[in-house]
Amino acid sequence: MAAPSVLITGYPKFSNFEHNVSEKILSLLKKMDFGKTKIFTELLSVDEFGSNLTANRIKSGETFDVIIHLGFSSKSNKIRFEKYAYNEYKMSQPDNSGRCISSGEIIKNQKERHQTNADLLPLNSEFKAESDIEWSEDPGRYICNETYFNTLNTINKNLIYNEIKVIFIHLPSEFIIDISKQTEIIVRLIKCMTKPYLEVVAGLIFDTNNRILSCRRPKEKSWPSWWEFPGGKIEFGETPQIALSRELKEELSLNVSPSRIIAEQFFNYDDKYVKLMVLNCGIIQEDRIKLLEHDEMKWLSKEELFDVNWLPADLPIVEKWSIEGIPNPHRY
Repeated sequence: MAAPSVLITGYPKFSNFEHNVSEKILSLLKKMDFGKTKIFTELLSVDEFGSNLTANRIKSGETFDVIIHLGFSSKSNKIRFEKYAYNEYKMSQPDNSGRCISSGEIIKNQKERHQTNADLLPLNSEFKAESDIEWSEDPGRYICNETYFNTLNTINKNLIYNEIKVIFIHLPSEFIIDISKQTEIIVRLIKCMTKPYLEVVAGLIFDTNNRILSCRRPKEKSWPSWWEFPGGKIEFGETPQIALSRELKEELSLNVSPSRIIAEQFFNYDDKYVKLMVLNCGIIQEDRIKLLEHDEMKWLSKEELFDVNWLPADLPIVEKWSIEGIPNPHRY
């Protein structure tokens, strides 16, 4: 796997402010070692040219895995993760070029707003305990919003750019939240957004005694000899049902049509984030199952659920069923 590349942008001072905290953090990040992750920084001018610079770099063929725009907000007392960018000008003061547009669209005949395409589950998991962070739905209508909208609009208009994850972070004054704390948050954000995030489907397969199927991972795979629900990763363009149908054919030589999602679990492994979705596959006769990628299988009743060593992502679901009971295959 290629080393992830991250573009981080900030701004110089503007208006009557003596400095811009995003510029300070940018200079601190330049001096840090991020291991194999490639960090690129860009100080954007506070004007129309600066707000288009990242979008133009993408259009010219530069590729990044992650883009993090940083900006200063004098009105904020928290670090704000901006959820949306709006196709709207509403400048209350001139930018550094003297431009001041009080109303109108940033780009004619485009969407009213774009949502960040960053994966929200990992972000919420990583920062849920941080009282200094909040999600915001109002990035203002100044240069920060213009930059954010231009970048997201470019990415959303062309599928080849769609894998680039983009988010805008508004930073408060360093007198409200210390510069070292803000920098630490951005470092964690970089690590969070460059960590692989997988959506995985698994089959809940029943026998006629309402026992469920568990399968043991072979020694040549990661997590050898641990037990799991059979399934695998969702590929691009697949629904959970289509992905699981494919995976069960590959792993168990089964032709099934999975129905509803019965359970979901998010788990933070050391090397990746996983969102696990377990789907009802109904009652299957054992003689239809052929192990192609596992080395052993077991049918487990509620009382036997802990007879095997479950993968960490599967375990919370199993723990819940050990208390509430195994789902009824006829109810889903």
